Amino acid sequence: MGKETVLLRKFFSHELAWLIIIGVLLRLAMMPYFSCTYDTNAYCSSLIWILNRYDPYSIHVSIYPPFIYFFDFPLFSLAYQFGLSPGYHYVEEAASIGSVSGLVTPNQVNPLFLVLWKIPLLCFDLLTGLLVYCFAKELTNNPRTPKLFFVIWFFNPFTLVISYFHGAYDVIVAFFVLLGSFFIYSRNYFSAGLSFGLGTLAKVSPIYTALPIAVITLCKGGFRRSSRSDLKANVLDFSKFTTGLLIPLLLFAPLLIEYVRSMLFWVTNEVSIGGGLNQWFFATYPIGWEVVNTNIDIIQKVFYLSPVISLIICFLLCRFLKWNHEWHGNNSLLAITLFTALTYFFASSVVQPQYLLWILPLLVVLSITRRVFIVPLFVLSVAGLVFLLSVQGPHAFLYPLAIYTPLTTPKQIGDTILWYMDLPGKPPYLWQNLCAVFGGIGFVGLLLTIYLIVTSLRHGDRC
Repeated sequence: MGKETVLLRKFFSHELAWLIIIGVLLRLAMMPYFSCTYDTNAYCSSLIWILNRYDPYSIHVSIYPPFIYFFDFPLFSLAYQFGLSPGYHYVEEAASIGSVSGLVTPNQVNPLFLVLWKIPLLCFDLLTGLLVYCFAKELTNNPRTPKLFFVIWFFNPFTLVISYFHGAYDVIVAFFVLLGSFFIYSRNYFSAGLSFGLGTLAKVSPIYTALPIAVITLCKGGFRRSSRSDLKANVLDFSKFTTGLLIPLLLFAPLLIEYVRSMLFWVTNEVSIGGGLNQWFFATYPIGWEVVNTNIDIIQKVFYLSPVISLIICFLLCRFLKWNHEWHGNNSLLAITLFTALTYFFASSVVQPQYLLWILPLLVVLSITRRVFIVPLFVLSVAGLVFLLSVQGPHAFLYPLAIYTPLTTPKQIGDTILWYMDLPGKPPYLWQNLCAVFGGIGFVGLLLTIYLIVTSLRHGDRC
């Protein structure tokens, strides 16, 4: 009992204690009654198949990587043991709405499912904030800075809406990318590779950052300028990084192979670009969609050049930057952020708002020593938040609230969505205008991020 009392006293005396308590309570209040019905329906159906010992990939029930189920399976298994079934509630009023927006399903999940699904998101959300706090301790001697940047992450409205309104699990990816960055900064290459490997199991995108970083780890300093001892050290660091990267991928290889096959099935049967927060933001409009998708074959061929472009950037960074002890941390953080930003241009045809969560913690960390990075952090947060709420209108997330509380009704929610989707009556509709405008702002935010990174590298700013 004495140890528990000491631990509680230490916790409540910490400067983050009440911030964590308030943040957790806020998240718990948001968990049960808000969801993106289209995505949560897919999450629930795939988990039901797994709980019944079926492979969700073989019959194309799931399009999500396997690692997410590693966190959720124990929680849902425990719920079933206690007789709690996180299932569906059929809402007839939502069926007709789905034919208009395309993102509403009549099968609505219950609050129990939403709470269980979002508990891991809460854990990784908090861990990401604590990691930002630790990063700030490493990067600055100002005692107020770590707490400030913890708040910037933990109470960012965009991160709250993505994880607890939408229910997207991209915060798990964000944590592992930031954790890998922390280990690269600390020169712990095996743990860095392991972090990027685990992140890849949650979503494929971290591999597009990890592979260029592996090349930089091997070639940093340039072969001509490096001594034999430096080359040996580089090879050793590269071996550690790639070993760590491969271990989780090999451990989950059977499920990962099934997932890749499932993804190929979906990609080959549905290839289109419909807008988003990258260079294709204008495809939200019908004329923009037609222009882009009639040239989809050419665009795909350009996408295939992304590994070559990344490789060229790697060699430029290795050749012209200093990679000694003094500059290693600075260059590594900037390079990781650069390749993460490039992912949005080459690795994903449609950048959904939740994808921006991958880069936000990196921008928070860079802002600790370079306040100028707060600008793209703010731009991307606002653009992603408004874009998400503009697709169907904010009311589309309120179906669980309408079904399980007396505050509103599914019919009222549906009428509001229909009114919003049809406003102002003639194309382009309001939602198309908003998505195009804020998609374009998100695109500008990504360009600004790349520009600031290149400027920092050229001027040799240090952490």
